[in-house]
Amino acid sequence: QDRFSLHLYSVNGKHLSSVPLDEEVTAMCLTEEFVVLGTMQCGLEIRDLQNLRAAVPPVPMRVPVHSVSVTKEKSHILVGLEDGKLIVVGAGQPAEV
Repeated sequence: QDRFSLHLYSVNGKHLSSVPLDEEVTAMCLTEEFVVLGTMQCGLEIRDLQNLRAAVPPVPMRVPVHSVSVTKEKSHILVGLEDGKLIVVGAGQPAEV
């Protein structure tokens, strides 16, 4: 039995996909292509919205994540941490960031 999981549903309520998660999700933000997750265990995950697979390896934070947001241009991810710090993570290709 999985302790945490992420489920994807269509707008009509059809279950499309699900994945087990190793960490407790404390923050989530959606874009047209990705779901960005922040976890209590100090992780930042970016997953493909179509199949919920990890798009990039998890990005470790040093303290639990309380909020995540993606900028309007989708060039950066803003991560609010439990200790009050705001971390800015580049979301594009290395040449773009």
